[in-house]
Amino acid sequence: MACDHKGGPELIEMAEQHLRELGRAPEPGMRFRWSENLDEGMWASVIVEIERRGDAWIITRIDRRREPLDEAECGFRSLA
Repeated sequence: MACDHKGGPELIEMAEQHLRELGRAPEPGMRFRWSENLDEGMWASVIVEIERRGDAWIITRIDRRREPLDEAECGFRSLA
């Protein structure tokens, strides 16, 4: 069953675009998060996190919740 939210591949794309805009290369230890509220489906919200390990992005968190997030928590952000 397909997910109705952005997942790891989309977050990796957002992170790499963000780094290109800053003129930076991906470095080990970099972490990014995407979180959003969902309109339909069994989950009210989702949080996805990735971390750069060596030359690869690793999905470190997929948290689907039955409660919506505060709007201030939603969107793309750099964690480290």
